[in-house]
Amino acid sequence: MDKKVKILYIEDSSDTQELVKIFLQKIGDIDAYPTAENILQLLSEKDYDLLLLDINLPGKIDGTDALKLIRRDERFKDIPIIAVTAYAMIGDREKFLAMGCNEYISKPFFKEQLIEKIQSILNKKHQKEASNQ
Repeated sequence: MDKKVKILYIEDSSDTQELVKIFLQKIGDIDAYPTAENILQLLSEKDYDLLLLDINLPGKIDGTDALKLIRRDERFKDIPIIAVTAYAMIGDREKFLAMGCNEYISKPFFKEQLIEKIQSILNKKHQKEASNQ
């Protein structure tokens, strides 16, 4: 990747936030928040390239609620979203993809796995943008 990507990460565990920031420090600038309460406002404040979204979040809005809000909003319906979750049962990946995520990674994960998924998703985004021009 030529330029650093701007990533919004919604994750309630500060330890996981810090780990992902370390994992991605060479490829991206990460803004991390512990809840999805203001997800649409956060997305509107910067032109994020990608959203990493924990599914099991505390508070009024969990990851699936946030996903629905994002996909219903015309401004953000095309932002790539990776579900980052401890849900790792058979069928969970397919469930989250069907709900509107572009990709899925289950915790715990390795640095290389996360980077590979991010690069893959951003390559697809850039190819789609190039074909639309």
